[in-house]
Amino acid sequence: MGSYEISPSQALATSIRFLKTGRVHAVKLEGGASMAPTIAAITGAGIPVLAHIGLTPQRQHALGGFRVQGKTHSSAATLLADARAVQDAGAFAVLIECVPAEVAALVTRELRVPTIGIGAGSGCSGQVLVYVDMSGYFPPGRMMPKFVKRYGDVWGEAMGAVVKYKEEVKGRLYPEMGTHTYPIAEGELREFEKAVERESGEGLGR
Repeated sequence: MGSYEISPSQALATSIRFLKTGRVHAVKLEGGASMAPTIAAITGAGIPVLAHIGLTPQRQHALGGFRVQGKTHSSAATLLADARAVQDAGAFAVLIECVPAEVAALVTRELRVPTIGIGAGSGCSGQVLVYVDMSGYFPPGRMMPKFVKRYGDVWGEAMGAVVKYKEEVKGRLYPEMGTHTYPIAEGELREFEKAVERESGEGLGR
């Protein structure tokens, strides 16, 4: 947010910086037809762009919050117009977020470039989910979008490991002597113990 919205030249400068210092191979930006000139400027410089339409999280305040897009005939038509505009501006693919599956499938059918869906049904060319969402890497009670399917419980596994670690440390079961510690030769240990005893005795004498 704020790295590309001011002007196409700002977006191009940011994109060049990302490629040179961030070692990325492409950039993604949110917005439909209004961002077509920006996409054209970036792709015109030889930098691939992935467009993002539908629910655009960086613009969620202008959308009235995190709301499904394309639920009416007119908004679905706007979505298709946005998709065509970013495609014609040079985007190599279009991410479609939080759109009825039937609408996303129709938009996909009308484009020459692939679509990537997130909360847009299986009619898109491909799918994406945020890693922390799909892996369950979040604390209990977190509000999740309807489209998220949790494929794991990374948080639960991690918390179980942390609790077990705490219990074993407090019970002095970890680290276990020999298994989790480094050895010292018996003779070296005896010499060290004698040196400590001598130093302690000298300290008492003082």
